[in-house]
Amino acid sequence: MKKTALLLLLLTRLVSDAFSQDVYQGSTPETMFSSAVEKRFLQEFNEKFQRDFDAPAQYAKAQTLGVDGWEMNLFTARKAQMAFYKDNPQVGQFSENFKNYLENCIRWNYWHLLLAWPIVRTNAQATQQTVPSLPAVMLEGFDESKANDESAMPAEPYRNFLFFYVTYFNSKARNFAKYTQNDLDKILPEKAGFARQHLSGLPYQYALTRLLLDNCEKAAPSSVRTVFATLTATPNSATYADLVKARCGAVMARKDEPKPEVAAKKKAVDPNVFSFVNQNGESVTLDDFKGKVVYLDVWASWCGPCIGEVPHSKKLYERLTKKQLEKIAFLYISIDDSETNWKNAIKAHQLPGDQGWSAGGWRSRIVQYFGIQSIPRYILIDKKGQMADLNAKRPSSAEAVWQDIMKLLEE
Repeated sequence: MKKTALLLLLLTRLVSDAFSQDVYQGSTPETMFSSAVEKRFLQEFNEKFQRDFDAPAQYAKAQTLGVDGWEMNLFTARKAQMAFYKDNPQVGQFSENFKNYLENCIRWNYWHLLLAWPIVRTNAQATQQTVPSLPAVMLEGFDESKANDESAMPAEPYRNFLFFYVTYFNSKARNFAKYTQNDLDKILPEKAGFARQHLSGLPYQYALTRLLLDNCEKAAPSSVRTVFATLTATPNSATYADLVKARCGAVMARKDEPKPEVAAKKKAVDPNVFSFVNQNGESVTLDDFKGKVVYLDVWASWCGPCIGEVPHSKKLYERLTKKQLEKIAFLYISIDDSETNWKNAIKAHQLPGDQGWSAGGWRSRIVQYFGIQSIPRYILIDKKGQMADLNAKRPSSAEAVWQDIMKLLEE
């Protein structure tokens, strides 16, 4: 299971549990139906279509199918679900509330998963700069005027739909451009603004909570505080507010980081940018590499292209003589979210040279300073600690990057 899908599942479950606690006093919609006929049918329905409604399994599956195959699967599943419900011989004994609940589950699970396809695929590919748009023909049956439906809130597929509805259509308003490191102050205000224009009542409150939980670690602290204040201004928001504070409180307590000075315009590299820890837990700065040419590799364990460059990097490193290694540093700095994942990757791939971890992922100090928007990223710093090449060649460009390193060594 992809890490992104697992995190999304956790966030979904947290907010859904909070919703049930607030609106249903700890019950779930399933336990609220008193009819034995309805309970028996719901059990049979859930057993038969369990995988169709298993959100993380579906998100993982979405990454393996093209959009046409994905929509066809969803259409077929919805048709089968509706037939199982409509053709049941005891359907006449179902209450109107129960029928509405079932129909909302079936209807909104289709739209939830269709809108999720471009989002989960984009999130799984850190280097992708745009969100794929769904073909217009697939959205012809989507009636946006019905997207805000408080009566559908008992159905979890509808609540999942709300998150992807806001995320996808806000992306469409941005011409499907993915947010970059320079857009961190826009992420939450723009998505919350879309939600405010198209949702109200419980759907709006629920959407704000999901947006905060999913985006607070990527957004500017001031924007998290602003959207959080909007949430707490909605009626009966205490449970949601506590949930957001537990996950995002540390972010809201921070000051916004000043926009980094464009590194390309700076001749000397600030040594404090390199205040990271090595695999032994020791603090390291650029000053520790004084007098050396530094070939910096910014990477992460989850980054496929980064790992693909490792064999080439090893070959490049092995070309260096013992004397050259005294004047050249191959420095690998990971932006992994987890220190454990970073250390495991070092061991698994047997990375040569010097290792470091810049905590904070895409908000880490090194990413902010150099304005890095995708990895792997290679940077050359000369023996005086000055910027030589902000976009150095990859190790797979073996001879070209070798010549660049040797040139700096001779200066």
